Amino acid sequence: MIKLEAKKDKFMNIQDVPSPIDLRNPQDALNWANEANDKRPWRYDFFDYYVSFIQELEQQRDHIKNTLPIHVLEIGSGPGFLAKHLLSHCLNIHYSAVDFSQAMHELSKNKLLSGELERASYVIADFKTSQWRDDLAHYDVVIIHQALHELRHKHHATQFHIEVKSLLKPNASYLVCDHIFAIDAMQNDELYMSKYEHFQRLKQASYQHVNLVKEHQGLCLFLTKI
Repeated sequence: MIKLEAKKDKFMNIQDVPSPIDLRNPQDALNWANEANDKRPWRYDFFDYYVSFIQELEQQRDHIKNTLPIHVLEIGSGPGFLAKHLLSHCLNIHYSAVDFSQAMHELSKNKLLSGELERASYVIADFKTSQWRDDLAHYDVVIIHQALHELRHKHHATQFHIEVKSLLKPNASYLVCDHIFAIDAMQNDELYMSKYEHFQRLKQASYQHVNLVKEHQGLCLFLTKI
């Protein structure tokens, strides 16, 4: 009993890690966008993985003469680098972007050609709130890239993964990429998780097949399904 009460008290005392910037602010959003790829140019290796993954789904649909678009959701979509990469390489998708920052959405839209914008939807929602899924549908592929830590504490991850399940179509894929806590990576163990903790949180959310499919310089990508 004493141990259980201590564990409960510890969880209740968790305080979110404050963000050093306000990504709702247009200048902060622009500064982040200008620096992101310079700091980590290998982000595009992960973007290429998403493209290959979705193109394989497109080929599978072509084989069975299914012409319906693949519905892709990006959570924490930011300034649109991945949006542009997906829409320019995957021609039979409808892309939906969720972010809490209108400034980020504007940066994203400005990257897209008119034909790409026609295949994109933008939703303002803060995934730290209980209502963030209210205006969303169901998707074939859900991606959260380099944004999971914006929950601002790793102990929120299991509940977040549970909530994402309600957005997945049958046989949909959920791709989770974030920085990890490790000696040669991120050092804040309240904000970032180790590889083991990523597996643990996804398993706790009842995802049955969890695989580490790509890893490079402190970024790890996990692929899972219900």
